[in-house]
Amino acid sequence: MTTLVVSLIIWTFIFPCAIAIFLIVKFLGASMPSLYLALIGLVVALATLAIMRGLLWIPQSSGKESRVALSKS
Repeated sequence: MTTLVVSLIIWTFIFPCAIAIFLIVKFLGASMPSLYLALIGLVVALATLAIMRGLLWIPQSSGKESRVALSKS
């Protein structure tokens, strides 16, 4: 069930956002070719930041809550 929820979140939010960002960068790169390299650098930096922030939102399986949940079952 968890895999289904994660897949649904990816296909609902992450995949369309990635396509939208790609299309925006392509449009801006076509209209301003001199800024294309700077736009790619900005996208890579923001993607790295988003991935790092996303990892902080995911609860760790080695946390205290998971040990309590395992001991109750």
